[in-house]
Amino acid sequence: MHETDEEIQELLERYKNLENAVNERMKQIFSGKLSLIHVTHRIKTIDSIKGKLERKPDLYSSIYDIYDILGFRVICYISDDVDLAAKLISENFRVDWKRSKDKRKLIDARSFGYSALHYVCALPDDDSNLWFEIQIKTILQHSWAEIEHDLGYKTEIEVPREIRRSFSKAASLLETADDIFSEIRAKLTAYTISVKNDIVNQKFDNIFFDKITLEEFTRSNDSYCKLLNEIAAITNAKILEQSPESQLPLILFLNIKTFGDMITLINKQHDLALKLARELLQNSEIDELASTAAYHFLFRAELITGNYSREKIREFFALTTKSGKSIEHNTDKIMKAREVYSK
Repeated sequence: MHETDEEIQELLERYKNLENAVNERMKQIFSGKLSLIHVTHRIKTIDSIKGKLERKPDLYSSIYDIYDILGFRVICYISDDVDLAAKLISENFRVDWKRSKDKRKLIDARSFGYSALHYVCALPDDDSNLWFEIQIKTILQHSWAEIEHDLGYKTEIEVPREIRRSFSKAASLLETADDIFSEIRAKLTAYTISVKNDIVNQKFDNIFFDKITLEEFTRSNDSYCKLLNEIAAITNAKILEQSPESQLPLILFLNIKTFGDMITLINKQHDLALKLARELLQNSEIDELASTAAYHFLFRAELITGNYSREKIREFFALTTKSGKSIEHNTDKIMKAREVYSK
């Protein structure tokens, strides 16, 4: 004899209070430690609970046997994040290891599906026997589950024989993509460490510019930071960290390939770049300066003194704006500055 609707509703009210407590705890344990796509949660309805009891009487003789009345879903970017999220959850919740399943480990060459990590948990200081489920999966695992649900098939036996291979191929491709993304992150981490070591050892001609290396150069190169601080000192401005990624097309245009090339440019154009900065800033009230500001004046100094035609200068400014008027205005300023600084 199963519980009445009133008894089920009373239990659901307790789970609603638990839902809020768990949600707050999840925010605390992940904050600043892991970048997640999102965390979702839901509570089963009375009809859903009664349906589960009726479908599986051998498994569930009572509503208290159902451990996923409250369910949380943690969506991560890649599989390595799933392991880190699992670690944080196991450290901050009581986990029923007997009922928890790492369904990823159940997948073999003949298996159907593409599964995630399922933990059955309780609050560490809660003795009320209110258990809930936390599913931890990657965005690709989540996509598979949503598509699988939309198609209406959950087990191999439900799928027409001639379509099973397509299901397996799709799951295999997504799992392979998850593995590749993890490899890419590991390689990027190793690359960043390698770049930092080359900077420490001053192997500047070995380091070519990309997003990672440009960020490191902007943040730590002595020559660049010296010029940036001198420019900021003109108005006693505070330097604000800004991503230098937008400078990459300009660097490529000016044929600056390595750290060594950029340091050569800084040494060559330091004085003129600083002079251009003074002319623009000395009578201003600017009190904040982007960390990329020195590039602005360095590149203009190079355009002024370098062997660039008017058309090439226009091409340079076309990389930063689509406004024809702004392109012509900036080009005219460079051409006029040539007349001044060539004397």
